[in-house]
Amino acid sequence: MIALESRDFEELCRAPAVHGQLETMESSRSAALKTFWLLLIGAAVVGGGVGYALMLADYPTIAFIAGFLIFFFGIVLAYTPLAKVGEGLKTPVLEALAAKAGMEYLPSEFAPPLYPEAKKALFGSWISSEAFSDLFNGRDEEGRGVAAYEAVLQRGSGRSRHIVFSGQIYALQRESNSGATTVIVPDRGLLNFFKPSGGLERVRIEDEDFERRFEVYSTHEVEAKQLLFSSTLRRLLLDLRQKQGKGKVFAWFGSEGVLVATSGKDRFEPGSMFRSRDSQERTRSMFDDFCGSLGVLGRLRDSLR
Repeated sequence: MIALESRDFEELCRAPAVHGQLETMESSRSAALKTFWLLLIGAAVVGGGVGYALMLADYPTIAFIAGFLIFFFGIVLAYTPLAKVGEGLKTPVLEALAAKAGMEYLPSEFAPPLYPEAKKALFGSWISSEAFSDLFNGRDEEGRGVAAYEAVLQRGSGRSRHIVFSGQIYALQRESNSGATTVIVPDRGLLNFFKPSGGLERVRIEDEDFERRFEVYSTHEVEAKQLLFSSTLRRLLLDLRQKQGKGKVFAWFGSEGVLVATSGKDRFEPGSMFRSRDSQERTRSMFDDFCGSLGVLGRLRDSLR
């Protein structure tokens, strides 16, 4: 894992795979946007026509369903060209950034590092839907595995479905011979009598600011206090919480590694394809998101030394 600098952004924009996309991005976006509106209008006309015909045939319910489905699939079909334009810039940019930092980039369909081990303690056992994207995976200077990726976790189904977590996850290999597990979750107020998982007990930390915002649970009280004796680690978690505004920060420390999850907006994206924007600005946004993730991984690693 290698930290990037401003000159790396300039080199990124000159890379053949990225430069070609920067040159054609706006013209491709404009053409895809015109296609979007044409297909959307066409879907509205066809859907309305089919629905009206079915209404005249005295099938009001079927008329509504058919009209809605035609319009819905029209939206999906219309947006596909726009999505391809965005991916055409995003993929080469993120692949090049990962390579510069000595990492690999996987857009989807990967096994999320350390998430299975930390899942129950941080988010409970009733997650009904899990979606992971944009994995950056590599090793630090000491050969320990490091990773950053995005996750959207949902619970329930139908109208009762709600998002449990949406944001970035940072994972770091960590050697621990004790076998202890320590979990840090957002303060839950009156509900703090519920333990995140069996075997975990509440641990009080002598830091008033930290205690107001987090709850600490562990299978080994002494080790948890030793872990959080580091003001650097406490400061990192507090900074992440403040940076996310009303977002939440979770942390899991186990025998196999460390996982920190910070809720927030979808990152590593080129931005909306519905409005014109300088291609280098889109690239700069992804560059800044990537450098920010490397910064979090670096601070996490340093706080555990």
